[in-house]
Amino acid sequence: MRLKQIKLAGFKSFVDPTQVPFPAAMTCVVGPNGCGKSNVIDAVRWVLGESSAKNLRGDAMTDVIFNGSTQRKPVSQASVELVFENTQGKLQGSLADRSEISLKRLVTRDAQSHYFLNGTKCRRRDITDIFLGTGLGPRSYAIIEQGMISRLIESRPQELRVFLEEAAGISKYKERRRETETRIKHTRDNLDRLADVREELGKNLDKLKRQAAVAERYKELKASERRYKAELTCLKWLFYQEHLQQAEQMLAALEVDFERFQAQGSGDFRVLTEFKQQLEAAREAVAVSQQKFYQLGADISALEQQLLHQRQRKQGLLDDERNLTLSLQHGLDQMVQEQAQLEELQQQLLKQQPDAEICAQQAEELSELIFQSEQRLVDQQAVQQRLQQQLFDLQQQQRQLQLQSQNQQQQSQQLMLREQQLTLQQQELAATDYQQKLQAASQLQQQLQQELSLQQAAFTQVTSDFENTQQQLQTQQLELSTVELSRQHLQKQQQSLQQQVQQLLAQKLLLPDLTIAAGWSVAVAVALAKLNFSAVLQDHQPEALGNYLFLKDFPKAIPSTSLAAKISSGVMPAYFASIYCAEDDASALQLLAELRLTAAGSGTSVICKNGNWYGLNWRLVAGSHEQDNPQALTEREQQLGLELADLEHEKSALQQNIEALTSSRQQQQLQLQQLQSSLQQLQQQTHQAQTNAQLLAQQQQQVTARLTQIAEELAQVQQQLTQAEQNIELWQLQLAEVDEQLLQQQDKHSAQQQLQLQLQQQLQQYRQQQQQLSQQQQQFALSQVSIERQIEAARLHLQRTKQQHQQLAERLQLLTAQLELLDEPDGAGQEQLQILLLQRDDIAEQKLQQQNLQSSLEQQVRDLEQGQHGLQQQLQSKQKQIESARLEAEGYRVRANNMLELLSEQKVNFSELQATLPSDATESVWQQQLDKASDALNRLGPINLAAIEEYAQQDERKKYLDLQHDDLIAALDTLETAIRKIDRETRQKFKETFDQVNSGLQTLFPKVFGGGSAYLELTDEDLLETGVSIMARPPGKKNSTIHLLSGGEKALTALSLVFSIFRLNPAPFCMLDEVDAPLDDANVGRFCNLVREMSETVQFIYISHNKIAMEMATQLMGVTMQEPGVSRVVAVDVEDAVKMAQA
Repeated sequence: MRLKQIKLAGFKSFVDPTQVPFPAAMTCVVGPNGCGKSNVIDAVRWVLGESSAKNLRGDAMTDVIFNGSTQRKPVSQASVELVFENTQGKLQGSLADRSEISLKRLVTRDAQSHYFLNGTKCRRRDITDIFLGTGLGPRSYAIIEQGMISRLIESRPQELRVFLEEAAGISKYKERRRETETRIKHTRDNLDRLADVREELGKNLDKLKRQAAVAERYKELKASERRYKAELTCLKWLFYQEHLQQAEQMLAALEVDFERFQAQGSGDFRVLTEFKQQLEAAREAVAVSQQKFYQLGADISALEQQLLHQRQRKQGLLDDERNLTLSLQHGLDQMVQEQAQLEELQQQLLKQQPDAEICAQQAEELSELIFQSEQRLVDQQAVQQRLQQQLFDLQQQQRQLQLQSQNQQQQSQQLMLREQQLTLQQQELAATDYQQKLQAASQLQQQLQQELSLQQAAFTQVTSDFENTQQQLQTQQLELSTVELSRQHLQKQQQSLQQQVQQLLAQKLLLPDLTIAAGWSVAVAVALAKLNFSAVLQDHQPEALGNYLFLKDFPKAIPSTSLAAKISSGVMPAYFASIYCAEDDASALQLLAELRLTAAGSGTSVICKNGNWYGLNWRLVAGSHEQDNPQALTEREQQLGLELADLEHEKSALQQNIEALTSSRQQQQLQLQQLQSSLQQLQQQTHQAQTNAQLLAQQQQQVTARLTQIAEELAQVQQQLTQAEQNIELWQLQLAEVDEQLLQQQDKHSAQQQLQLQLQQQLQQYRQQQQQLSQQQQQFALSQVSIERQIEAARLHLQRTKQQHQQLAERLQLLTAQLELLDEPDGAGQEQLQILLLQRDDIAEQKLQQQNLQSSLEQQVRDLEQGQHGLQQQLQSKQKQIESARLEAEGYRVRANNMLELLSEQKVNFSELQATLPSDATESVWQQQLDKASDALNRLGPINLAAIEEYAQQDERKKYLDLQHDDLIAALDTLETAIRKIDRETRQKFKETFDQVNSGLQTLFPKVFGGGSAYLELTDEDLLETGVSIMARPPGKKNSTIHLLSGGEKALTALSLVFSIFRLNPAPFCMLDEVDAPLDDANVGRFCNLVREMSETVQFIYISHNKIAMEMATQLMGVTMQEPGVSRVVAVDVEDAVKMAQA
């Protein structure tokens, strides 16, 4: 799977719909600072579910919407769509068979985000679930933006752990674990609520049973009330139906009168319509005549205006003719004056030419003298420069020899000091015994390695014991929880039984004074429940209410096998003597078969200890009758007390076992911690010893190489020292010769300077004379130029005057011709004006006639409308009467229908009710009967009509809740087992991933740095909660944490870690935002080689300003911002560009 393209619209600076394709495995996004390159990476992070505006470089989520520029307005929404290729089927589930997948996110100004998967709206969680375990996500290691390198390296151990979890693919396990913990919490809450409901439900069952007896009487009274209500409703319907018929007859008569008036009004309305049509035609004719009248007036005004304009134009032409004649005369006079002025200027120019020629000849002679003087001065200056250069060269040579001599002396001193230093250093290095230190370090490393193996074996054994103890402790705690729940349940049952016993004894509704043989309480309760006695009387009492037991005629002889024999004291029913007893159901059936064969068998029955009661043709199964027997309840209470004592004993034993296991677990945990600490110390010591041994070996090699280098350097220093002494002697001889030559050259230079000064003074005099002649020549030249300009100006002015005179003559001829045309008579215009005036008079007379006809028609229409208005008032009066009658009839109809609806709601057949209604029934009598039935119902008080049905439902619900309780306990066990399984798999996957990433880091780090080492370290023993830290040692540095490295070293370390994760769990693509910024060219080259190597399996999209990184890419994607605030994309295929350049 790889990223095929990104579609942006309104996202940050990408305001226009933009497609950013990624056809190659390595695409580099380039462009100047601030052009919007990083917005491409922000877009990917945003679509993958980023919910923090700060991570998108904003304050609010709406900041990703284009906010306008100097030339653009803000937009209302932003959308980004990612298109993936899934040809390899890396995604699982329903998306596995799709070759292309589209993810889209859209946000509006009201901060509402919408997600789409293949064009279908979905949740944010659906998007994040797709990439769980793939390495992709809004904050995964696959997207490394600006500043993320430093955040990754400087992150806390718990934050760094997240990257390993994503690489291990256990983020989905953590999500499942959170869901399972939530379910466990909900299950426990449900258990608590269920216990409360079950307790409350048990209390309500008793109340419901007592309420059912009163419901039957209520039903009888309610039936009578409904019958009287129905018959009373029927009587009211008959009353309303009679009045309805009378109202409908009156309504029919009113409607006949209304139709008569309406027919009369229709005829008048047709006549009125005809007159209105004639009036409208008359108005249209008047409007047409008016329009014609106005049009003729406009034509007359236009013609009169045209005649006036012709007269005014003729007068203007006459004025122009007079002005042109005067201008021609003035032009002739001006030409004569300009010709005279031109001849005078030409005479002045001829007079100045001889003086100018003499001045020019003198200037030529003086220029020749100046040229000769300058030539001599140039020759003298050349000689002077040669002498000056020779003098400078000798001085420079003198300084160089002095400087070389001084440098050589200093160098000689430095070489002597260097010789002494190298000799001392050689002696010190030779005195150090690195071989002995190396052997000691190797022995220490072997000892630590053996001790580490022993500690690891002990740690493994203690870890196994700790896990076994932990499992036993969890098992004991689970058993203790089960016992505690059972104990609480028994306590609640015991309290409920005590309350029932107290209620029964307080109410005395049964026979509480019976003394029953052991085991036969249930059977006695079942037999007593047959009649449900409420008291004991000596004889029948008519005024007594309820069920009673009479002591009269109580049997004297009681059979030993009867139920009465099981009662040793107290008053019992006489029919107990005819009830035989059996131990179980089989014995009861056998005894019943024997009684059938005897005469005494009729009317007898057999009851079992368990309460099952058998007759000759019937059987009663024992239910909950023991709840009505105080003795049975007391026995049950005692039994519960014994069970409760057993549970208390079992609970104490479990608590003792738990305490022992907890103490053992604590000891093992302490021992485990001690072993873990010791193991870590040994690992660190072993690693340190190994590092020290390597350092000693390297130091020994460095010392040997350094001794060889020092010997060679000493030989070179001694040779250079001898050569330096020889050079000093030679340079001192040369310096003496240069000093003598310098004195001779200085004398020649002084004489030459004196001669040059004399030549310069003579040249200065010649130049002053030349300057005076030049000024005279300039004055002659300026005067001559001025006169020539005046002559040329006079000639041009004369020429223009002649042209103007000719133009004025031509224009005068044209005006004369126009005046001849305007002198023609304008009689045709006057005739047309008279015709238009006559037509306007005819139209005015026609318009007056049409206006008179219109006034007549308007009067007739008004008369007809007044008659129509009077008839309309009469119709409205009849209409109101009809509406009043209709409303009255409708009122009776509605009341009658309401009565029928009441009967329908009561589900009463109206026809049958009307047929059975007595003929002498009246509304008042039936109302009295209804009131009596209602009073009887009110005296009953509050009634629960659904008591019987509700009792059955609640009992069924109680059984259902018991089943639910068992199911919840089983579900809780299942969820806790799932938690343990998830934790076990999470530990295993995290440990495997940690080891593999650590190994990859140790391999990549030396490759990126050109040496050194790095490794990952756990901060805690618990693999579920432990953090991860990085330890790095670049080449030539001691082992240290990542926080002590430079910026470039941190960046390379972070890249090593990220690429190690990529090798373990390659994400579909990787986006890098200027991660090479802190690297120099050498490190950028290593970085590029690593990226090129990994691009075979991973698609890379990176932003860079580095030329080396740009050269590595196979596709360059340029981002420009020619328009301020608006980003655009320009793509370049590097391979095509190379082919084009080669062609």
